[in-house]
Amino acid sequence: MKGKRLTALLSIACMAVSMVAGATSVHADDETVVNIFHHIGEEDGRVKLESICELLSERNPGVKYEAQGIDYSQYGSMLKTKIAGGDAPDIIFGRPKVYADLIAAGHIMDLSDQDFLEHVDEAALESMKVDGKVYGVPTNMGGMGVFYNKEVFEENGVDVPKTHEELMEAAQKFQDAGIVAFAHGFKEGWTAQCDIQSDLYGYCLQQNPTMFKDIMSGEKKFADYPEFRDVVQRNADRLSFVGGDDFGTDVNKARNMLMNGEAAMFIGGNWDIGVFQDSGMVEKIGFFPTPNNPDGDPIQGLASGGSYMIYSKTEHPEEAMKFIEFMASEEGMEMWNSKGTDIPCSADAATENVSPLVVDIMDIMKSGNVYNYESEDIFTGQYDSEFRSWQEEFAADPERDVDTYIQKLDETIAAIQ
Repeated sequence: MKGKRLTALLSIACMAVSMVAGATSVHADDETVVNIFHHIGEEDGRVKLESICELLSERNPGVKYEAQGIDYSQYGSMLKTKIAGGDAPDIIFGRPKVYADLIAAGHIMDLSDQDFLEHVDEAALESMKVDGKVYGVPTNMGGMGVFYNKEVFEENGVDVPKTHEELMEAAQKFQDAGIVAFAHGFKEGWTAQCDIQSDLYGYCLQQNPTMFKDIMSGEKKFADYPEFRDVVQRNADRLSFVGGDDFGTDVNKARNMLMNGEAAMFIGGNWDIGVFQDSGMVEKIGFFPTPNNPDGDPIQGLASGGSYMIYSKTEHPEEAMKFIEFMASEEGMEMWNSKGTDIPCSADAATENVSPLVVDIMDIMKSGNVYNYESEDIFTGQYDSEFRSWQEEFAADPERDVDTYIQKLDETIAAIQ
């Protein structure tokens, strides 16, 4: 036992020496390191963030901006572990309403009085607010819907559907022609969430804006919302069109199926636009909102696609604020959207240098058939993680009995409460 204890003590001592040495090397020249923690998965986004960090490091001698990214599936738990362990980053990538629990605990800085917020579109700022205060600066708008192959639609005489019934008729026509109706990349579980969320975050939440808040408070259950049942049923209808080995296909292969015409449609989000652009196929791909309105004219859910917040106890508040201010500036916004693949925070932004797919979405914004699904409270913490797991489980079950799954979801939420 003594031998093991001595070995352990020596190990801890070595680690301590190593940590001190590392700290000394980092701050040898009195350099201030501002750490930016993120879950940006697309290479283009990571490259842009690195470029911004390099630019700000050059403009601020003695300050180094460093980006640290991990996979989204681990991000939330890792962030909370870092905060609890006293290793919190200075700047946190994420949407304030998703991290309302961290805000309530006092971990995120209030930005409401900052003058640079005047540069941010007011509608986009709604996603940054919790209890009326602003806690983040958005980089772009985000939303999910249906990407489609224009040539496949034209060759098969199919118009862009506006109702769920029209979508199902189109899917059946493609299937009868030997074309995969919807390409599914369900090998990566999060992609199964896109199908239901692309529907849910539009008409249903527009009609029931406080649904998540009322469910978390215990005042309501999912079973109390007929519009939610409609969402789940439509989800089941779409998922009934399989594309072969859906759960053995990753998202890259699913996108390729759409681009090469093997599939007619692919349900995804704004993050996919850059992939289509880089593949040189953007002219062949179109976008339309997931049909969700019984009266036609689908409602497109749009909210902040990404944003940056400041850890309230950062040791470098001035340097962290310079990063946030830059991201809110015209220069920062243009640098972030240098390839034109992000949806601007305003429908009035110039369209000359943006992707045709982005123009499609901006046209929807101008039509007014949109809903900011983060204008009210949304699920956070365990509510959010359990709801996402439920969505993936529903997609994986070939039976998909709607009422059974809604009951199961309500029981899960009750157990959390």
